[in-house]
Amino acid sequence: MKVDVIKEKGVVTLVPYGRIDTVTAKEFEEVLLDQLDERNNLIIDLKESEYISSSGLRVFLTAKKKMGDRSGLSIVNVNDTIQDVFDMTGFTDIFHIEKSTESDKKNIKVVFFDIDGTLLSHKTGQVPESTRRALRKLQENGIRIVVATGRDINEMKKLPVMDLNFDGYLTLNGNICLDRDQKMFAGNEIDPGEVEILVSIFKAGKIPFVLIGEKNRYINYVDDVVIETQESTHGTIPDIGEYKGEKIYQCLAFVHDDIRQKLDDMLDQCIITSWNDTGLDIIAKTGGKAAGIQKFLDKEGLSRSQTMAFGDGENDLPMLKFAGTGVAMGNAVENLKKAADYVTSDIDEDGIEKALLHFGLI
Repeated sequence: MKVDVIKEKGVVTLVPYGRIDTVTAKEFEEVLLDQLDERNNLIIDLKESEYISSSGLRVFLTAKKKMGDRSGLSIVNVNDTIQDVFDMTGFTDIFHIEKSTESDKKNIKVVFFDIDGTLLSHKTGQVPESTRRALRKLQENGIRIVVATGRDINEMKKLPVMDLNFDGYLTLNGNICLDRDQKMFAGNEIDPGEVEILVSIFKAGKIPFVLIGEKNRYINYVDDVVIETQESTHGTIPDIGEYKGEKIYQCLAFVHDDIRQKLDDMLDQCIITSWNDTGLDIIAKTGGKAAGIQKFLDKEGLSRSQTMAFGDGENDLPMLKFAGTGVAMGNAVENLKKAADYVTSDIDEDGIEKALLHFGLI
């Protein structure tokens, strides 16, 4: 389960997500016990928790016993369902418990958006006007907007999205992170040893393959699959070029499922995600949109519980799982919808605006 750990001036706050039950209680207990310290007070913030079963209740009792006579354990932002459990079990007599209020439920400070199929409609080739309106209202309300995309910044500049005035850019699936002025503040390159193999694939020329560095991207050759894939996503085709030894942050392959499986089996230090039936992103195992979000949060001094993320594709799955609130578009792939905290309408049916209204952010 997700558990945010926030440390500030002698106080440790834990924010567990979802249900604390027989499936998740052990993991929660490990995080909790690891944070017990005689010098610190402990707050368990349940604003993102839905329910607590007996297994979860035993974790609280364990913490109480470990802390002994110390009174520095508080449980806050308890919803009505969990409050009923605490009342029935008498926990309200042995713990300091504070119920949640409506204003406590969402404290979103930054929202992350995928581009293709989330901000940018492939039906119209434009950002829906309802989305533009919603993003303006977010920023007026003091909430930052950050793009999290598999595209690089140069390709983004050719799309009708740059006038949205983002507060940050997590490009190449979070592997090159740029601030609002498009200056790089963090990166995650592919392991140099793995790059040797990727360059070998590039040079062999058996499949259309792209190498992407900080400044340049090269393709080995272009065929009909490349053209059709890029046209379907309003993408651009890189120049045919020669690798010159720079750091590689992402690769693309334009192939069908059988070749994807072979690449998956071959590459030990990379992960592969799809953004199209014939389009693959290849990045370092330590990378991805979730890793990019964490780098942004570290830079801005924010926590996961203060984040929301919108996406529609397979490469958005880690991001939606990582964010405090993950929203899948109505046009999203099914596994993303199943993993999301909330499923909104299709991009062309005002999906982003409707979700932000639902959560009271605009």
